[in-house]
Amino acid sequence: MAVVGLVVLAVVTEVPHRHSIEDNLTDRTKVALTNAGIDADVQFVGRDGTVKVGSADEKDKARDVTLAVEGVRVVDVQAPPKAETPAVQEQLKSVQVKLLVDGGKVTLTGTVPSDGDRTKLTDAAKQAFGAENVQDNITVDAARAADGTDLAGLGAVAAALGKDTKVGVVDLTDHVITLTGTVAAQDVKDRAEAAAKTAASKSGSVKNDLVVGQAAAPEQVQTQLVALPTVEFENNSATLTPQGRAVVENAASILKANPNIKVSIEGHTDLTGTAANNQTLSENRARTVLDTLVSLGIAGDRLSSKGFGESRPKVQGTDAAANSVNRRVEFIVQQ
Repeated sequence: MAVVGLVVLAVVTEVPHRHSIEDNLTDRTKVALTNAGIDADVQFVGRDGTVKVGSADEKDKARDVTLAVEGVRVVDVQAPPKAETPAVQEQLKSVQVKLLVDGGKVTLTGTVPSDGDRTKLTDAAKQAFGAENVQDNITVDAARAADGTDLAGLGAVAAALGKDTKVGVVDLTDHVITLTGTVAAQDVKDRAEAAAKTAASKSGSVKNDLVVGQAAAPEQVQTQLVALPTVEFENNSATLTPQGRAVVENAASILKANPNIKVSIEGHTDLTGTAANNQTLSENRARTVLDTLVSLGIAGDRLSSKGFGESRPKVQGTDAAANSVNRRVEFIVQQ
């Protein structure tokens, strides 16, 4: 009887004590979680807690906060399952291509998604003008998104401009085919527009800014000059490569077709090397282009040159891709 009495006494004493401990842990845990910015339901059985939070993102933090409360032995943190965030597809840049038609020759620049796309375009241009008259500066980038334009059809647009057209540009940018330059007759302009509409029929549109039998507006000349490939020089030098001279010759053709246009030639370098050396190099390269244009028959009073060194990068960075973009000579039409 004595033993039974002691057991009953222990139980009667322990139950209220345990409830006191549970209430104390519950209150202190709620306070700690609230101070941590977590709204939760808390329950203890002895020193073992169950904490229910409203977000899976709070689960780990709630566990750490609860275990830091003095007297807590273990805790089970419960939260709704974390919602799966659907993958967001990166917005891909679309195809961008320019064809410069100049007296029976065509220069291709821009970026396409695949080698097959490049082949379609170059083969169409070669068929129209002859392989020896096509300069291919197209690059391939698998990250580019095909835009539905018939790239071979762009070759047909160039063919419609014809071998007699001087400095005509076929520019595909953001699903729009823009035609600029000067053509000899209205029927040439109409044929080029019809060919462009066929090429763009799936998803694009056409803007026809061709001028018949007169000098192009300054903004059209600027578009033609921008369409030229990069003027290349020998490494760390102001000497033009053969490709670079060919580009300057194209620029000369544009200026001869528009005798009232004046142009500033602006040299820029990448961020490699010292600022002082880059400034000198940019000035020398711009001057080389000016002198070459003069030697090709462009009056010197229509031209000016200036170097900006590394002070005006188009993109940030010093990797090969960034350097290639920043290292440039620009032709700026003076209004």
